[in-house]
Amino acid sequence: MIDMASILNSKEHVNMEVKAAGKGIPNSIWETYSSFANTFGGTIILGIEEDKITKEFIPRGIQDPQQML
Repeated sequence: MIDMASILNSKEHVNMEVKAAGKGIPNSIWETYSSFANTFGGTIILGIEEDKITKEFIPRGIQDPQQML
């Protein structure tokens, strides 16, 4: 099971990437997906944004998760 507190207290690294994805799947997901597919894999977490300065994770949520599925 994923521990959200642990995720929010961590940073992006070679096998974990966060994407804001508030209104849908962002185009930048495919670059990350390809990178993970060509290395050792990884996890993409949607609905979380990374602050560009502090590198902290900020939960943003997803407006229509059913549409994304």
